[in-house]
Amino acid sequence: MTRSSRLDDAAAVAGRRAFLFATAGAALALTGCSSGSDDAEAKPAGATASDGFPVTVQGKEGAARVTAPPRRVAACGYLRDTDIALALGAPLVLAAKNNVFPDGLAPWQKPASDPVLIDTTAGMPMEKVAAARPDLILASDDYQLHDDYAKLSRIAPTLSYRKGVGQDGWEDMARRAGDALGARSEADALVSRVRRKIASVRKAHPELDGRTFTFGPVVGGEVFTIKSPDDASAVFFGQLGMKLSPKVVRLPDSATPGRAAVAKERLDLLDADVLILTFDTDQARKEFEARPLFKKLGAVRRGAYIGLDMPTAIAVGFPSVLSLPYGLDAVVPRLAKAARRHA
Repeated sequence: MTRSSRLDDAAAVAGRRAFLFATAGAALALTGCSSGSDDAEAKPAGATASDGFPVTVQGKEGAARVTAPPRRVAACGYLRDTDIALALGAPLVLAAKNNVFPDGLAPWQKPASDPVLIDTTAGMPMEKVAAARPDLILASDDYQLHDDYAKLSRIAPTLSYRKGVGQDGWEDMARRAGDALGARSEADALVSRVRRKIASVRKAHPELDGRTFTFGPVVGGEVFTIKSPDDASAVFFGQLGMKLSPKVVRLPDSATPGRAAVAKERLDLLDADVLILTFDTDQARKEFEARPLFKKLGAVRRGAYIGLDMPTAIAVGFPSVLSLPYGLDAVVPRLAKAARRHA
């Protein structure tokens, strides 16, 4: 899927990144390039010189054979490669910049060093990746990896997705990166910690059990919704006990599989116990929420509508061991309040 600088461009191409869901904003874009430190050899994550190396991690686009603990890691995928590298304490020297955020990184991404941020809007800048001298490239969240893999793997061992672009679960992504980094035990511990947090939140909020929801972006005045229970964001809400509304599950796919466009005269299809939307601009939100048909929705009338801010929408739409705790803390209190207003 092309790395578009606007969400509406992205919505026209395939993949979860386009959607955010046609997602998250004119802005689910990876743009800009900033200089960062070219640290000397950094400390490997969770491994000594002999721990489990060499290791080979198989992937759909090819196998990554890592002969020694990585000391210079490049996160070349969209968002979650950076998340996982940071969560596992990898020596990150390069990452893709996300123009949604002022400094190019999500609020939950707090690198200890100063990695170079690359502009991937027009394609992977191979010369900049090579200039960072990585000894491991994480690219399981690269929506153009089918085209990029051959060139990336000539620069350094490159971790591909296992099943397909946007199809690997957050647990699997963390564990496979852990294998490549020599940090599998750390990855397993992170997965367990996040699972415990999800279970704790669900136990604390039984009002969410069985509640239906719809979730999607409003882009350029058009409304989209996820329609697949297998979507990562649907799985997120499902882990809290909620269910994707049957009304949207039955909708036909838009240009992006697993996503459906909702005609402006059929906003009733979005109605559910809880309605969750995100917007590419504040003006778009203001205009959409002023529509008479929107105001008539049951969820809106009883206060069970949630307009998500962009960081939270991205945390939920692109779940990882790093973004999920942020997303849970930000969205669950609002979900619980909305669910208690069930008709």
